Amino acid sequence: MYNLLFDFDGTLFDTDSAHELAFQKTFLTFELGECPSYESLKGIKTKDVFANYANDEAIVKKLASFKSQTYQADLSSIKALVDFNLIRNLKSAGHRIFIVTGGSRLSIDLLLNIHQVSGLFDGIITADDYKKSKPDPEPFLTCISKFNISGVVYGIEDSIQGIESLKNAGILAVGVHNAQIAAKSNLYFPEINEYLIYLIAQG
Repeated sequence: MYNLLFDFDGTLFDTDSAHELAFQKTFLTFELGECPSYESLKGIKTKDVFANYANDEAIVKKLASFKSQTYQADLSSIKALVDFNLIRNLKSAGHRIFIVTGGSRLSIDLLLNIHQVSGLFDGIITADDYKKSKPDPEPFLTCISKFNISGVVYGIEDSIQGIESLKNAGILAVGVHNAQIAAKSNLYFPEINEYLIYLIAQG
């Protein structure tokens, strides 16, 4: 039996461009200067990103709220990267499925509900559940602790920060969708569905 800890953005759902546009709009609207590449922001809590641009907590919250609302305004257009039937197959075989994300609980729940898969996961850890963002190990360690996970654990990520977080937590890191992380990952698959098919074949 495996415990599979999935990142959300860019791993399960094709949210990268929507998040990138929301960050760019926030930086432009509030005149924060040049927006960093989204690749460098992946996996990091939104408020932690803006904490680098404002010392006042109220302003940080305002920036994070604006970005989140901008992103959530067009959730219905976001497509899944994963074939959820493959996840159902793994669940029926007795494997446990979790989400560990730097996204907000609201954003995650809204998108899962749109795709009618909210009940598919054994547990979800969002930015609301921990203090230190990826690449710190806390997000994944929080998941393991909260849901009493033991045995074989695999983490599936699409970002450098996520892969480093998994390794810092002592979890085997599976990279997907991002050739830049292939060398850093313990296993790498160009597409997440290829990995899930591989797992199913293992029995």
